[in-house]
Amino acid sequence: MLFFRKIFISAMKFRYRTLVMFTLLFVVFNAWFMSVIEPETFENTFHAMWWLLTTMTTVGYGDVSPTSEFGRIWAMLVIYTVGIGLFGMIIGQIVESVSHYKRMKEEGKLNYRGENHYVVIGWTAKSKSTIRELFAGDNLSEVVLIDELEKTPLEHERFTYVNGSPTDFETLRKARIEKSRAVLLFAPDGVTNSDLADGKTLLVASTIESYDDETENNIYTIAEILNEKHVGNFKHVKIDEFILSQESVSNLMAKSAQTKGSSHLFTQLLSHQDGENGSDLWEVTTNPAWKTYGDAYEDLKSKGAQLIADRKDLNIIRKLNEPIPTDAVLFVICDKKTFQSI
Repeated sequence: MLFFRKIFISAMKFRYRTLVMFTLLFVVFNAWFMSVIEPETFENTFHAMWWLLTTMTTVGYGDVSPTSEFGRIWAMLVIYTVGIGLFGMIIGQIVESVSHYKRMKEEGKLNYRGENHYVVIGWTAKSKSTIRELFAGDNLSEVVLIDELEKTPLEHERFTYVNGSPTDFETLRKARIEKSRAVLLFAPDGVTNSDLADGKTLLVASTIESYDDETENNIYTIAEILNEKHVGNFKHVKIDEFILSQESVSNLMAKSAQTKGSSHLFTQLLSHQDGENGSDLWEVTTNPAWKTYGDAYEDLKSKGAQLIADRKDLNIIRKLNEPIPTDAVLFVICDKKTFQSI
């Protein structure tokens, strides 16, 4: 099937190029010919080409036209019939090419050309919500979805669908995961057995790791895991981060019961839906002027941001006198406007 599709695309390109070349030769020859047989009417070949193109496109400004009988006969027999037909065919080819491109894009058969994007693997209720949050939190980054659906499940200017199996290197290459900011791997919907669901996720994660070995970039991968006992297996394939789906909900419920209202804090930090004024978790670039965590803490506090962590270390308040390492990744809590001013 792929072989015949490639042949069809090649034939379309060849036919289009032939048609354009023939039309170009037709215009140049007839413009020259009309300037020869009617030098008084057409000052030069370019002047004749102007009249020819406006006629063939049915615009017809009427500023110039053949005056001799032979010139008018030639225009009627050759230019009006063949010329207008040629332009009609070119317009038809353009419309067909646009329709073909749109159909290929909707079916996820085109290669993604961008970079610094997010790759989401698996169209589920959770991945749909995640994509919405990615769009809300970043007005520039694009999202590429990998799945095996018949057509794209979402229409958005910053959304691209790639059809194919995530266990196929060619599919990963089409999505350019090696140039992505992060790959988000979701557990499949409809699989009630957590062993089977995590097994499929683990297979995809292993494929990504194998693909990563062939690239110069480190592909940052985040995976959703249903069963905590499978964490060791995912660590073995070097998943950068994993989210325990079921345990996260259970722990949040327990924390809310013990400390009433605490779920609202987590929800606000996890969502961008509060807009410009809502507090959120942000990663900030280390300032060379900050020598210690205390320097960063005080400087950020003066700007309205709260320094809370270096990577996963939440004990910043106890390390204010310690120097900031060169590989530090600092996180703050503040609203979007404050973050943009930092």
